[in-house]
Amino acid sequence: MSEVRALERLIADGFVLRGSPQCVPAPRWHAAIARAATVLHATGADDSDLRIPVAWALSAAYEKVTDEELADLIYVMLPMTAVALPT
Repeated sequence: MSEVRALERLIADGFVLRGSPQCVPAPRWHAAIARAATVLHATGADDSDLRIPVAWALSAAYEKVTDEELADLIYVMLPMTAVALPT
């Protein structure tokens, strides 16, 4: 899976909204990442690295993907998740 195909899959599955000029995380993604962060925090896992909850959320949503496909999904979602809100 390429990054373009990963993005198209995330859009089709409701995790990303196609926007103009750029795509943005959908409410479904915000819920998935919040669940991941909650579970990781409750288990005492290191939640200071954003890659961990992003990977957890995607692996929970896509149980039957290859490691390469999961890596592409993470590669696409990590920067969208890390965007800081304007102050």
